[in-house]
Amino acid sequence: MKHKGLLIVPALLSIATLSACDLFMVSIPNPITLEKSRVDYTYKDYGNNNAAGADTCPTIGTPKLLIIPIWFNDSTDFILESKKETIRNDIRIAYSGSESETGWHSVSSFYKAESQGACELGVTVSNWYSVSSSYKTYGDERNGMDYTCALVQNATDWYFTNNPTDSRKNYDSDGNGYLDGVMLIYAAPDYGALDKDNLSNLWAYCYWLTDESQNSVANPGPNTFFWASYDFMYNSSTASSKTGKSSYGSGDTSHVKIDAHTYIHEMGHVFGLVDYYDYSDDKYCPAGGFSMQDYNIGGHDPYSLMAFGWSDPMVPTSTCTLELSPYQSNHDLVLLTNKFNSSPFDEYLLVEFYSPTGLNQLDCAYHYAGDYPLGPTDYGIRLWHVDARLVIFDNNDRITGFTTNPNQSNGYTVYHAMSNTYNDADYGSVLGRNYYDYNVLQLIRNDTSDTYRPKYVIGNSDLFVKGDSFSMNRYSKQFVDGPYMNSNTSLGWSFKVNSISSSKASITFTKS
Repeated sequence: MKHKGLLIVPALLSIATLSACDLFMVSIPNPITLEKSRVDYTYKDYGNNNAAGADTCPTIGTPKLLIIPIWFNDSTDFILESKKETIRNDIRIAYSGSESETGWHSVSSFYKAESQGACELGVTVSNWYSVSSSYKTYGDERNGMDYTCALVQNATDWYFTNNPTDSRKNYDSDGNGYLDGVMLIYAAPDYGALDKDNLSNLWAYCYWLTDESQNSVANPGPNTFFWASYDFMYNSSTASSKTGKSSYGSGDTSHVKIDAHTYIHEMGHVFGLVDYYDYSDDKYCPAGGFSMQDYNIGGHDPYSLMAFGWSDPMVPTSTCTLELSPYQSNHDLVLLTNKFNSSPFDEYLLVEFYSPTGLNQLDCAYHYAGDYPLGPTDYGIRLWHVDARLVIFDNNDRITGFTTNPNQSNGYTVYHAMSNTYNDADYGSVLGRNYYDYNVLQLIRNDTSDTYRPKYVIGNSDLFVKGDSFSMNRYSKQFVDGPYMNSNTSLGWSFKVNSISSSKASITFTKS
């Protein structure tokens, strides 16, 4: 199975003890109405002040993307000249098309639905930008990325030079001096489809120029960019008819017209998210596989949406019974913590009423690309352990401690303390080997014998259903310092699922 995505990395402490209570109930209290609590920070705050210089696209409002199709001097090896406009129009559909045009979702329709209208992406697809070099030059495993970074700047300048009525400021919706996002879709297959490892830069990834000379409020330049093949829109049979030449396809159009899964996943990186799968050779599956920023299927997990500013949680402070609607319908979400500070960049548990509906539906009905996992088809409670705490880097790039506030002052910057990659010096926790087991996002499976190093994807049996209960003591094997949180504190909460239907779940939360 192949995954698409990239995280850049810009490396003190130990964890220990306390106790949590198991759940004892003899009756079910009447449900109460609990107001949702506002989350104060988002990934935009993190992007503005992270140690890697990874600016992020705004998640609120109407950010605008510049899509530039790239034509190499030998792209006719794969696409007939007469089919160029067909491919360019499909790129437009993949990014801004309607559900009827795509057969599922485009990038913009997906995020409009997921944000419940809070984010409406604008999209401009330029004419083809022709380069004088071969696709092999840009695919080269050693120098391809350097060429690509230069191409981002050259292609962006070319577009605005040739479209003088279209202002760069139209693409800087937050006015921070950088374009919201530049997407380069190249006219060659990806290296996996070509089966040529020496062309590994021909892949789908998000990256950042981190070139401060491009930063100008008056004349914004590129920073965040996305690089991917046209072939992620098609499977082989569709690619053959669309290109008139080749059948290279790394997408799946067996149940849709135009496949935008990979572009949607990479847009998550443009918004600031990390990957939730394990980059290392150990190939653990901490987040369970079924969410867009994990195996690029289904909707996003609720932590990601909360950190985008699209989902405010209910935060109980005393024992209560709550009724939740499916998360896919109205973003009902319960956050369990012993101290809520209005930041998503902290440690806590999230309780989501999962349903095989909405943005989950397609990938619960069909195996994406043949070998990707099928999403759970049952309704149930999906439980998440989030440890999105940040570390502070001082002016000498030394880590000085943890924080939950991304808006540090005095020139200090922040970075995620944890990573979902295990045992990898480049992509594991910046705190080093002692923290490799601590994940940013971990699915807590409904299996008391499971551990914090799972190797399997989520299934129906991993959901909590009627009669199931959770406490830190019972599920301690899934916590590195079980029965305690990573921060060496007691959660102080347990819960029991009273009932579940397709429209409502009743859960009693008990504070110990």
